[in-house]
Amino acid sequence: MGFVRVPGNDIPEGAEEHWLEGRGGVKVRVLTAPSSQGSARGSVIVCPGRTEFIEKYFEVIRELQARGFAVFCIDWRGQGLSGREVSDPVKGHFHSFDDPVNDLATALKLLSSKLPRPHIGLAHSMGGCILLRAMQTRRVDLDAAAFSAPMWGIPNLGNLSKQYVRFMASVGAGGQFAPGVERKWRRENFKRNPVTNDKERHARGQGLISEEPRLALAGPTIGWVAAAADATEAFLQPNAFAHLRLPMLVASAGQEQLVDNKAHAAVAAALPDAIHITIPGAKHEILQGADADRAQFWEAFDQLTERVVPRQGAVAG
Repeated sequence: MGFVRVPGNDIPEGAEEHWLEGRGGVKVRVLTAPSSQGSARGSVIVCPGRTEFIEKYFEVIRELQARGFAVFCIDWRGQGLSGREVSDPVKGHFHSFDDPVNDLATALKLLSSKLPRPHIGLAHSMGGCILLRAMQTRRVDLDAAAFSAPMWGIPNLGNLSKQYVRFMASVGAGGQFAPGVERKWRRENFKRNPVTNDKERHARGQGLISEEPRLALAGPTIGWVAAAADATEAFLQPNAFAHLRLPMLVASAGQEQLVDNKAHAAVAAALPDAIHITIPGAKHEILQGADADRAQFWEAFDQLTERVVPRQGAVAG
Protein backbone atom coordinates (compact mmCIF):
# COMPACT_ATOMS: atom_id res chain seq x y z
CA MET A 1 0.00 0.00 0.00
CA GLY A 2 2.85 2.36 0.83
CA PHE A 3 3.21 5.37 3.08
CA VAL A 4 1.18 8.56 2.66
CA ARG A 5 3.38 11.42 1.48
CA VAL A 6 3.04 15.16 1.99
CA PRO A 7 5.74 17.85 1.62
CA GLY A 8 7.88 18.39 4.73
CA ASN A 9 7.13 14.97 6.22
CA ASP A 10 10.00 12.83 4.99
CA ILE A 11 9.69 9.05 5.25
CA PRO A 12 12.19 7.78 7.85
CA GLU A 13 15.36 6.23 6.44
CA GLY A 14 14.94 2.51 5.75
CA ALA A 15 11.30 2.44 6.87
CA GLU A 16 9.34 -0.69 5.95
CA GLU A 17 5.59 -1.33 6.04
CA HIS A 18 4.32 -4.66 7.40
CA TRP A 19 0.84 -6.19 7.69
CA LEU A 20 -0.45 -8.77 10.14
CA GLU A 21 -3.83 -10.33 10.84
CA GLY A 22 -5.34 -9.78 14.27
CA ARG A 23 -8.38 -11.26 16.04
CA GLY A 24 -11.43 -11.42 13.80
CA GLY A 25 -9.29 -11.19 10.67
CA VAL A 26 -8.60 -7.46 11.14
CA LYS A 27 -5.56 -6.36 9.12
CA VAL A 28 -3.09 -4.28 11.16
CA ARG A 29 -0.39 -2.05 9.64
CA VAL A 30 3.04 -1.68 11.25
CA LEU A 31 6.25 0.23 10.48
CA THR A 32 9.80 -0.75 11.32
CA ALA A 33 12.83 1.47 10.70
CA PRO A 34 16.50 0.90 11.53
CA SER A 35 18.82 3.19 13.44
CA SER A 36 20.35 5.89 11.25
CA GLN A 37 23.54 5.76 13.34
CA GLY A 38 24.85 2.31 12.47
CA SER A 39 24.32 -0.53 14.91
CA ALA A 40 21.21 0.11 17.01
CA ARG A 41 21.39 0.85 20.75
CA GLY A 42 18.04 -0.86 21.09
CA SER A 43 14.49 -0.33 19.82
CA VAL A 44 11.73 2.13 20.66
CA ILE A 45 8.15 0.87 20.45
CA VAL A 46 5.98 3.86 19.44
CA CYS A 47 2.30 3.57 20.40
CA PRO A 48 0.17 6.42 18.95
CA GLY A 49 -3.00 7.87 20.41
CA ARG A 50 -6.63 7.66 19.30
CA THR A 51 -7.21 9.00 15.76
CA GLU A 52 -3.46 8.95 15.04
CA PHE A 53 -1.48 7.00 12.45
CA ILE A 54 2.08 6.07 11.51
CA GLU A 55 2.78 9.01 9.18
CA LYS A 56 1.97 11.53 11.92
CA TYR A 57 4.99 10.15 13.81
CA PHE A 58 7.56 10.36 11.00
CA GLU A 59 9.31 13.32 12.67
CA VAL A 60 9.44 11.49 16.01
CA ILE A 61 10.68 8.31 14.32
CA ARG A 62 13.50 10.19 12.57
CA GLU A 63 14.49 11.77 15.91
CA LEU A 64 14.62 8.34 17.51
CA GLN A 65 16.69 6.95 14.64
CA ALA A 66 19.15 9.83 15.10
CA ARG A 67 19.43 8.78 18.76
CA GLY A 68 20.64 5.38 17.58
CA PHE A 69 17.40 3.41 17.96
CA ALA A 70 15.54 1.07 15.66
CA VAL A 71 11.85 2.03 15.71
CA PHE A 72 8.48 0.26 15.63
CA CYS A 73 5.16 2.07 15.12
CA ILE A 74 1.63 0.74 14.69
CA ASP A 75 -1.72 1.77 13.22
CA TRP A 76 -4.10 0.40 15.86
CA ARG A 77 -7.02 -1.61 14.56
CA GLY A 78 -9.91 0.75 13.87
CA GLN A 79 -7.76 3.69 12.76
CA GLY A 80 -5.00 4.75 10.39
CA LEU A 81 -4.92 2.40 7.41
CA SER A 82 -5.56 -0.69 9.54
CA GLY A 83 -8.81 -2.62 9.24
CA ARG A 84 -12.04 -1.72 11.03
CA GLU A 85 -14.36 -3.77 13.23
CA VAL A 86 -17.45 -1.74 12.27
CA SER A 87 -18.82 -0.84 8.85
CA ASP A 88 -18.46 2.95 9.19
CA PRO A 89 -14.69 3.59 8.88
CA VAL A 90 -14.77 6.92 10.76
CA LYS A 91 -16.11 5.34 13.95
CA GLY A 92 -13.38 4.84 16.55
CA HIS A 93 -14.22 1.38 17.88
CA PHE A 94 -12.72 -1.36 20.05
CA HIS A 95 -14.63 -4.34 21.34
CA SER A 96 -11.98 -4.63 24.05
CA PHE A 97 -8.61 -3.00 24.69
CA ASP A 98 -7.20 -6.52 24.90
CA ASP A 99 -7.51 -6.76 21.10
CA PRO A 100 -4.97 -3.99 20.33
CA VAL A 101 -2.84 -5.34 23.19
CA ASN A 102 -2.74 -8.71 21.43
CA ASP A 103 -2.07 -7.05 18.05
CA LEU A 104 0.91 -5.26 19.60
CA ALA A 105 2.28 -8.40 21.25
CA THR A 106 1.90 -10.40 18.02
CA ALA A 107 3.60 -7.74 15.90
CA LEU A 108 6.56 -7.47 18.27
CA LYS A 109 7.07 -11.25 18.17
CA LEU A 110 6.79 -11.45 14.37
CA LEU A 111 9.20 -8.54 13.82
CA SER A 112 11.67 -9.32 16.62
CA SER A 113 14.55 -9.77 14.16
CA LYS A 114 14.25 -6.09 13.18
CA LEU A 115 13.94 -4.84 16.76
CA PRO A 116 17.09 -5.45 18.83
CA ARG A 117 16.83 -5.20 22.59
CA PRO A 118 16.61 -3.38 24.91
CA HIS A 119 13.00 -2.39 24.11
CA ILE A 120 11.78 1.03 25.25
CA GLY A 121 8.13 2.02 24.98
CA LEU A 122 7.07 5.49 23.83
CA ALA A 123 3.30 5.77 24.12
CA HIS A 124 0.90 8.68 23.72
CA SER A 125 -2.64 9.07 25.08
CA MET A 126 -4.73 5.98 24.16
CA GLY A 127 -1.48 4.27 23.18
CA GLY A 128 -0.39 4.78 26.79
CA CYS A 129 -3.48 2.91 27.97
CA ILE A 130 -2.85 0.04 25.55
CA LEU A 131 0.84 -0.21 26.38
CA LEU A 132 0.35 -0.09 30.16
CA ARG A 133 -2.37 -2.75 29.83
CA ALA A 134 0.03 -4.89 27.79
CA MET A 135 2.71 -4.53 30.47
CA GLN A 136 0.26 -5.03 33.35
CA THR A 137 -0.94 -8.33 31.83
CA ARG A 138 2.64 -9.43 30.97
CA ARG A 139 1.97 -9.65 27.22
CA VAL A 140 4.69 -7.15 26.31
CA ASP A 141 8.09 -7.20 27.99
CA LEU A 142 9.93 -3.86 27.99
CA ASP A 143 13.13 -2.54 29.55
CA ALA A 144 11.86 1.04 30.03
CA ALA A 145 8.78 3.06 29.05
CA ALA A 146 7.90 6.72 28.46
CA PHE A 147 4.31 7.94 28.43
CA SER A 148 3.16 11.22 26.86
CA ALA A 149 -0.19 12.43 28.26
CA PRO A 150 -1.40 8.83 28.70
CA MET A 151 -5.11 8.04 28.75
CA TRP A 152 -5.23 6.49 32.21
CA GLY A 153 -8.45 8.30 33.11
CA ILE A 154 -11.15 10.09 31.10
CA PRO A 155 -12.58 13.36 32.46
CA ASN A 156 -16.32 13.49 33.10
CA LEU A 157 -16.78 9.72 32.70
CA GLY A 158 -18.54 9.01 35.99
CA ASN A 159 -20.11 5.84 37.32
CA LEU A 160 -23.53 6.58 35.78
CA SER A 161 -21.99 7.08 32.33
CA LYS A 162 -19.99 3.86 32.70
CA GLN A 163 -23.13 1.93 33.65
CA TYR A 164 -24.93 3.35 30.60
CA VAL A 165 -22.24 2.47 28.03
CA ARG A 166 -21.72 -1.00 29.50
CA PHE A 167 -25.45 -1.69 29.40
CA MET A 168 -25.77 -0.41 25.82
CA ALA A 169 -22.79 -2.49 24.71
CA SER A 170 -24.29 -5.57 26.40
CA VAL A 171 -27.50 -5.25 24.37
CA GLY A 172 -25.69 -4.94 21.05
CA ALA A 173 -25.42 -1.16 20.67
CA GLY A 174 -21.64 -0.97 21.15
CA GLY A 175 -21.07 -0.05 17.50
CA GLN A 176 -23.13 3.15 17.75
CA PHE A 177 -21.44 6.52 18.21
CA ALA A 178 -21.15 7.55 21.84
CA PRO A 179 -23.55 10.39 22.77
CA GLY A 180 -22.35 13.88 21.95
CA VAL A 181 -19.30 12.98 19.83
CA GLU A 182 -18.39 14.15 16.32
CA ARG A 183 -19.85 11.85 13.67
CA LYS A 184 -17.80 13.17 10.74
CA TRP A 185 -14.20 14.20 10.30
CA ARG A 186 -13.82 17.91 9.63
CA ARG A 187 -10.59 19.76 9.01
CA GLU A 188 -9.77 21.32 12.36
CA ASN A 189 -9.27 25.04 12.90
CA PHE A 190 -5.87 25.62 14.53
CA LYS A 191 -7.07 28.38 16.86
CA ARG A 192 -9.71 26.12 18.43
CA ASN A 193 -7.73 22.88 18.57
CA PRO A 194 -7.19 21.25 22.00
CA VAL A 195 -4.06 19.23 21.20
CA THR A 196 -1.15 21.37 19.95
CA ASN A 197 0.19 24.92 20.11
CA ASP A 198 2.38 24.42 17.03
CA LYS A 199 0.68 25.65 13.83
CA GLU A 200 3.02 23.89 11.40
CA ARG A 201 2.77 20.46 13.03
CA HIS A 202 -1.00 20.85 13.32
CA ALA A 203 -1.26 21.68 9.60
CA ARG A 204 0.93 18.70 8.72
CA GLY A 205 -1.35 16.28 10.56
CA GLN A 206 -4.47 17.75 8.97
CA GLY A 207 -2.79 17.72 5.57
CA LEU A 208 -2.02 14.00 5.81
CA ILE A 209 -5.72 13.24 6.34
CA SER A 210 -6.71 15.51 3.45
CA GLU A 211 -4.19 13.66 1.25
CA GLU A 212 -5.47 10.22 2.33
CA PRO A 213 -9.10 10.39 3.54
CA ARG A 214 -8.95 6.82 4.85
CA LEU A 215 -6.85 8.18 7.73
CA ALA A 216 -9.84 10.20 8.97
CA LEU A 217 -11.50 9.26 12.25
CA ALA A 218 -14.43 10.88 14.05
CA GLY A 219 -15.66 10.22 17.58
CA PRO A 220 -15.57 6.95 19.52
CA THR A 221 -18.34 4.39 19.79
CA ILE A 222 -20.25 3.33 22.88
CA GLY A 223 -18.26 0.10 22.80
CA TRP A 224 -14.97 1.99 22.75
CA VAL A 225 -16.00 4.05 25.80
CA ALA A 226 -17.06 0.91 27.68
CA ALA A 227 -13.77 -0.79 26.78
CA ALA A 228 -11.79 2.28 27.86
CA ALA A 229 -13.63 2.33 31.19
CA ASP A 230 -12.75 -1.34 31.76
CA ALA A 231 -9.08 -0.81 30.88
CA THR A 232 -8.57 2.29 33.01
CA GLU A 233 -10.42 0.82 36.01
CA ALA A 234 -8.03 -2.15 35.93
CA PHE A 235 -5.20 0.30 36.65
CA LEU A 236 -6.80 1.14 39.99
CA GLN A 237 -6.63 -2.40 41.40
CA PRO A 238 -4.35 -2.86 44.45
CA ASN A 239 -0.81 -3.88 43.49
CA ALA A 240 -1.71 -3.68 39.79
CA PHE A 241 1.84 -2.71 38.89
CA ALA A 242 3.96 -4.28 41.64
CA HIS A 243 5.80 -6.45 39.09
CA LEU A 244 6.67 -3.52 36.78
CA ARG A 245 10.08 -2.64 38.19
CA LEU A 246 11.44 -1.08 35.01
CA PRO A 247 12.26 2.66 34.74
CA MET A 248 9.32 4.76 33.51
CA LEU A 249 8.63 8.36 32.60
CA VAL A 250 5.15 9.90 32.82
CA ALA A 251 4.75 13.33 31.18
CA SER A 252 1.61 15.41 31.71
CA ALA A 253 0.62 18.41 29.62
CA GLY A 254 -0.02 21.54 31.68
CA GLN A 255 -2.74 22.69 29.24
CA GLU A 256 -4.45 19.29 29.07
CA GLN A 257 -8.08 19.16 27.90
CA LEU A 258 -8.64 15.52 26.89
CA VAL A 259 -7.31 13.12 29.53
CA ASP A 260 -7.33 13.14 33.33
CA ASN A 261 -4.00 14.42 34.68
CA LYS A 262 -4.99 13.31 38.20
CA ALA A 263 -4.82 9.73 36.95
CA HIS A 264 -1.19 10.31 35.91
CA ALA A 265 -0.23 11.18 39.46
CA ALA A 266 -2.14 8.23 40.90
CA VAL A 267 -0.69 5.64 38.49
CA ALA A 268 2.83 7.09 38.68
CA ALA A 269 2.69 6.80 42.48
CA ALA A 270 1.74 3.12 42.13
CA LEU A 271 4.58 2.32 39.71
CA PRO A 272 7.74 1.10 41.47
CA ASP A 273 10.21 3.18 39.41
CA ALA A 274 8.46 6.12 37.74
CA ILE A 275 9.32 9.79 37.32
CA HIS A 276 6.33 12.11 36.75
CA ILE A 277 6.86 15.50 35.10
CA THR A 278 4.48 18.22 33.93
CA ILE A 279 5.31 20.39 30.92
CA PRO A 280 3.45 23.61 31.80
CA GLY A 281 2.95 25.14 28.34
CA ALA A 282 2.13 21.92 26.49
CA LYS A 283 -1.25 20.88 25.16
CA HIS A 284 -2.27 17.21 24.92
CA GLU A 285 -0.04 16.17 22.01
CA ILE A 286 3.31 17.04 23.59
CA LEU A 287 5.41 15.59 20.76
CA GLN A 288 3.32 17.39 18.14
CA GLY A 289 3.65 20.66 20.05
CA ALA A 290 6.01 23.62 20.23
CA ASP A 291 9.77 23.04 20.07
CA ALA A 292 10.32 24.25 23.65
CA ASP A 293 7.76 21.78 25.03
CA ARG A 294 9.13 18.93 22.92
CA ALA A 295 12.65 19.71 24.14
CA GLN A 296 11.53 19.23 27.77
CA PHE A 297 10.06 15.85 26.91
CA TRP A 298 13.11 14.72 24.93
CA GLU A 299 15.46 15.73 27.75
CA ALA A 300 13.53 13.55 30.20
CA PHE A 301 13.30 10.73 27.62
CA ASP A 302 17.05 10.80 27.05
CA GLN A 303 17.69 10.61 30.79
CA LEU A 304 15.36 7.60 30.97
CA THR A 305 16.93 5.72 28.07
CA GLU A 306 20.48 6.33 29.28
CA ARG A 307 19.61 4.44 32.47
CA VAL A 308 18.99 1.40 30.26
CA VAL A 309 21.40 1.86 27.35
CA PRO A 310 24.04 4.63 27.54
CA ARG A 311 24.84 6.52 24.35
CA GLN A 312 28.08 5.56 22.61
CA GLY A 313 30.95 7.24 24.40
CA ALA A 314 28.89 7.80 27.56
CA VAL A 315 29.99 6.24 30.83
CA ALA A 316 27.31 4.35 32.72
CA GLY A 317 26.74 5.78 36.18
